[in-house]
Amino acid sequence: MNIPAKIFKEYDIRGKYPQELNEQTAFVLGLAFAKVTKAKKAVVGRDARLESEKIFWPLLSGLSQGGVKVHDLGVCATPELFFAVGEHGFPAGAMITASHSPAGETGVKFCDGRGRVFGLKTGLKKIEALTEKVQPQKVNKPQASFASVTKEYRDFVLSLINPQELRGLKVILDASGGSGARLAETVFSFLPVKTTRMNFFSGDPYPDHGLNPLLKENQSSIIKEIKAEKADLGVIFDGDADRAIFIDERGKFVEPYYLNCLLAEIILDYKPKIEIIIDARLGLGLSELIRAKGGRVMLHRAGYANIIKTMNRKKLLFGCENSGHFMFNYRLFGRRKNYVWGDAILPVLLILSYLKDNKLTLSRAINDYSTKYAISGEKNYKLKDFNRLAKKLKREFKGAEFSTLDGLSVKDKGDRWYLNLRPSHTEPLVRLNVEARNKDILAEILIKTEKLIK
Repeated sequence: MNIPAKIFKEYDIRGKYPQELNEQTAFVLGLAFAKVTKAKKAVVGRDARLESEKIFWPLLSGLSQGGVKVHDLGVCATPELFFAVGEHGFPAGAMITASHSPAGETGVKFCDGRGRVFGLKTGLKKIEALTEKVQPQKVNKPQASFASVTKEYRDFVLSLINPQELRGLKVILDASGGSGARLAETVFSFLPVKTTRMNFFSGDPYPDHGLNPLLKENQSSIIKEIKAEKADLGVIFDGDADRAIFIDERGKFVEPYYLNCLLAEIILDYKPKIEIIIDARLGLGLSELIRAKGGRVMLHRAGYANIIKTMNRKKLLFGCENSGHFMFNYRLFGRRKNYVWGDAILPVLLILSYLKDNKLTLSRAINDYSTKYAISGEKNYKLKDFNRLAKKLKREFKGAEFSTLDGLSVKDKGDRWYLNLRPSHTEPLVRLNVEARNKDILAEILIKTEKLIK
């Protein structure tokens, strides 16, 4: 079947329904995945989108046609799907989701039995190649066994903290009308924490805001609620609840980078001297912090699929991205199994425990990082010729340290600043991140770099 190549993204499959990704496409993808993995059983879940419901049974039909016995999680969060794979030893999994993409889209995240996500550099090209040889067939509703791991997940994450220590905290939770609402409710209903829940009706056609919590317009509702309730903090989950974005007690957005710093400290207190994997977009402050705490740093190309693969291969225990993704290995918590999964609820619990133990507000907890390291946030610019720009940067910052690990990273030899430029894989854009010792240096490097781009 001729499937549009554009739906095969770097980290997953995603496209508009029904123009790019429809029932026939889903059947073929399911069958191709079955043939590539040769799995005898798989667990499948989906987000709350109507578009995802449309392709759910066709994908299951393709899997079944390929000899796979399907276990159905129904509407669930992405961390539930990956937890099910790791906890019950499924050799394969599929999460039907378009994550935080706009309405009208759907998609699929495939993984193997070790939780490794199929991306363009991690197996997705094999599926794409096989779809060209597979023809769509009549879709029949296959046999599927219903499964649930919600309570198992709850018991697991709550075993990692002392729930009673959280008594007295007031937290605002915003599920963005996404599929993580049930999981969040199951976990937080067992905590002595006062919660206000927003947009917890999965699939709500009229939510307060969109599914991408990094957009400012999607944060306004929770900010008002935090101020009105005088809450300790707020958390917004994205459409499939594999990312968590924090708002502090003042109603201020907390950059995921500073949360990475906080979580790295928490993890290193829990498990000293380990190696932590971080993405190469910002490589100054977080790297310094990890080393100062006795840990080791692995800078890595950004991308959930890429990081998960490396964490599995090297048995690394914790990883984080500047997009709000946090990755954990079972081995971090004393289990023998080397299994890595991404989670958005566990980081919330770890941070709440840290704040309570240390009698800190969230703004105080991240203050050292935000004052020591000024960051630009990710900026996007239209650009077609990245290689030409890279040559300009090398001339402009002659004498600095350069790395092509992910686009082009430039680090001042005096450790005063760091920048990363990388081309978009889907649009004629270049993405810029800058970090510096103070706002003046940050502004100086931004101005120089923007002049070269423009």
